[in-house]
Amino acid sequence: MAEELIDIYDEKMNLLGQATRAQAHQEGLWHMSFHCWIVRRSPEGRPQVLLQIRGKNQNHPSLIDISSAGHLLSGETPHDGIKNIEKELGLKVDFSKLTKLFTANHVFQKNGYINHEFNPTYLLEDSTPIKDYKLNPDMVDGVFIADVEDMLNLFKHKVDKIYVNGLKLDENKHYIPHAGNIARCEFVPHTDQYFIKVMETIQRWFQGQKIDNQA
Repeated sequence: MAEELIDIYDEKMNLLGQATRAQAHQEGLWHMSFHCWIVRRSPEGRPQVLLQIRGKNQNHPSLIDISSAGHLLSGETPHDGIKNIEKELGLKVDFSKLTKLFTANHVFQKNGYINHEFNPTYLLEDSTPIKDYKLNPDMVDGVFIADVEDMLNLFKHKVDKIYVNGLKLDENKHYIPHAGNIARCEFVPHTDQYFIKVMETIQRWFQGQKIDNQA
């Protein structure tokens, strides 16, 4: 079965053509991945975010990541990214409910794996209890809820760990309640600056401030 193609770009996001995902990561070709942060308010009114634990067979296995994210295939736009939310978390989403935060540029290299990505980044406010998610055990090892303020303190290096709670896959492939502390080293390697920018933008959104989503 032929590997799916993704669109590739120059550094100014001008479309150049197509390549396989493997080729893009071998050669460091710019491509696009959709990011969506699912947010909610705690019972006390604090803004919180949903974190996903990536499945053991995914890239960056068992690391903590964005609520939902995924490569856009050739010809797709960020509008098509919502398919990842349903595929991973079992949530059916109307794209019109998403708020664009910004587009990030992600650069990462390790052991011959080169990632040059444009990341259109969105927010979705959703209060669905996580026990009602239909999580995909082939893709998702669990989900956590974290306070936005705690995430800021973590990635500003004010604390080494933060407390989260949620669901985690057990050895029988059942999602069971889980709570505990997590550290920066347990996250997919986005930059500290990316996490800080996301959390500060979410805070402004919850305060009713206008988001400059052209960045």
